[in-house]
Amino acid sequence: MRHLSFTRSATRPVQGERGATLVFVAVSIGALFGFMALAIDLGMMFVAREDAQRAADAAALAGASAFLEFSAADAVTPAHDRAMEYALRNTFQNGPIDSSEVTIRIVPESSKVAVNIYRDSVPTLFARTLGMRWVPIGAYAEAEAVEAGAARCLKPFAVPDLWNDANGDTNGNRVWDGNEQWTYGDSPGDSYTPFSGPGGSPTETGYGSSWRDGFAPPSVGDYGRQIKIKVTDPQDVQAPSPGIFLPWRLPPDNDGETCAHGGGSGSNAAGAATYRNNICTCNTSDIELGREYDIQPGDMVGPTWQGVGELIDSDPNAVWDDATQSVRNSTLGSNWMASPRVIKIGLFAPGELVGSGMQTIRFNNFALMFLESQPRMRDPVTGRFLYYVNGTGTPGETTGSLVKTLKLVK
Repeated sequence: MRHLSFTRSATRPVQGERGATLVFVAVSIGALFGFMALAIDLGMMFVAREDAQRAADAAALAGASAFLEFSAADAVTPAHDRAMEYALRNTFQNGPIDSSEVTIRIVPESSKVAVNIYRDSVPTLFARTLGMRWVPIGAYAEAEAVEAGAARCLKPFAVPDLWNDANGDTNGNRVWDGNEQWTYGDSPGDSYTPFSGPGGSPTETGYGSSWRDGFAPPSVGDYGRQIKIKVTDPQDVQAPSPGIFLPWRLPPDNDGETCAHGGGSGSNAAGAATYRNNICTCNTSDIELGREYDIQPGDMVGPTWQGVGELIDSDPNAVWDDATQSVRNSTLGSNWMASPRVIKIGLFAPGELVGSGMQTIRFNNFALMFLESQPRMRDPVTGRFLYYVNGTGTPGETTGSLVKTLKLVK
């Protein structure tokens, strides 16, 4: 009996410990699953937040890009449209973003676009057992077109910026007409001030300014104005001096593309093949404002004809329409600003080039232009002035430049 009594008393604590252990394991497993459920929900919320932020960043940058191509006042509508378009292109939790979830704010005074993407009811999976069936998710981004000191993909054409010529502007319309002989500095009344952007001084004469408003159409900021960007006749009245035909030499770009017709590797900065190649492709060198570059001597008629012809062939039916002040018949339709025929050229101050022969040139702005057709090889090359261009380099490093680059600021 003592033996049986000893056995019963020894086994009772073991059975109690097993029961306590089972309860502890059950509670631990429940807690573990709870933490796992919350971790899964938190992961889903994190991914959703990243989706929203990516969409907001893309939309803000796309919207601010309008300030690279238009004046501040004209950029408001395209900035809003681009921001909305890129917001809706993105997804949120593997599904579309609705326009009601997108708020866009345009600040033309600072060339800034702010985008907020907000969804107030993102469903949870496991947290609903704790009473959290929905959580709000949102993201905010601001992008700005800021001053830059350089640009890429410049074409090898250099154009003198426009000035007030006191004795050469015979009809007083403040435009260099084809039959007028303008020479900067031959009259004490000549003056030049580059355009500094919206709100600048009314005495600014450079392209894009209001100097010609009301005098010669188009009257707003020279938008759509036809400009000679390459002359072929050494006696052309719009050549800075006899023998200056407006080409210049870009730095070598050995990694650049090659024209489909005519070749040209870009390895010889002084060659005709390189010059032609820099017309019909993108030279990716950073071209800096205020830095000296060599001009290209000679008229370069043949290489110009070949390079321009290849650009024209890339969008052959595009033509400037004075009635609508835009390009029609482009293969890109309403997105004609992305056409290869929308090019970047350098602008320099009048008086920068003196006499003929080899010399250097410095640019004070880069213009965006629509390249028009060149009917015959000996015809000058013309373009339609649009605005100033997007740039590269450290944002904000050049004060007063109309060359801009994009930057996320929030």
